[in-house]
Amino acid sequence: MRKIVIGAAAAATLIAAWFAPDQDGGVVGPAAATTREADPVPATPAPQVAAPAAPIAMVAPPANADGIDLQIHPRVADDEMGNVFAKQSWAPEAPKKVMQEQAPQVAQQASAPSGPPALPFQFLGRFTDEGKTAYFLQIDGQNVVARPGEKVNDSYLLDSVSGNTMNFVYLPLNQKQTLVVGDTN
Repeated sequence: MRKIVIGAAAAATLIAAWFAPDQDGGVVGPAAATTREADPVPATPAPQVAAPAAPIAMVAPPANADGIDLQIHPRVADDEMGNVFAKQSWAPEAPKKVMQEQAPQVAQQASAPSGPPALPFQFLGRFTDEGKTAYFLQIDGQNVVARPGEKVNDSYLLDSVSGNTMNFVYLPLNQKQTLVVGDTN
C-alpha cells in the first residue's frame, strides 16, 4: 500500500511539473470571479502583471513622542556599564553590609588623632596550598601576598584570619584593625 501511495505522489508531481508554466518572468495576478451566463465557454481575463511596489519612505520619529527623549546622548563614564567581571552569586551580600555599617566607625577612627588611619588594603583573593593560605591584597596600586604573622608593609602586620575577617595590627600605635572580606570561593 505504501508503494502505491508513493508512486501516485510521484506521478502527480511529474504531471504538475509537465503542465507548470514556463519561467518567463511574468507574474500571474489573482483569479477573477466569473459569473455563469448562457455562454458555454466563459471568457478568461488577460493575465495581470503586478505593479512595482512603491519605495518605502523613511519616516523620522517624532521629536518628542509621549514625553520620551529621542536624542542620542554620549555615555558619561564607564561606571554606568557596571563590572562585567564581578563575582556572580546567589548568596546574600552580608559582608558588604557589614563593611557599609563599619565605614562610619572607620571614618571616625581615621579622623581621631589618636587612632590609626583607615586600612589602605583592598582584598583581591586567597589561595590555599597544602593547608597554607596566602592572601592577595592591593595597596596603593601594588599587589601584595600576605600570610598570618607576616608584615604587610612598614606599618601593618597581618595578625590573624578568622572566617571572613582579616585582623591587622597598626604597628606605630599597636592597635588592631579588621578587614571584612567575602566568602571562600
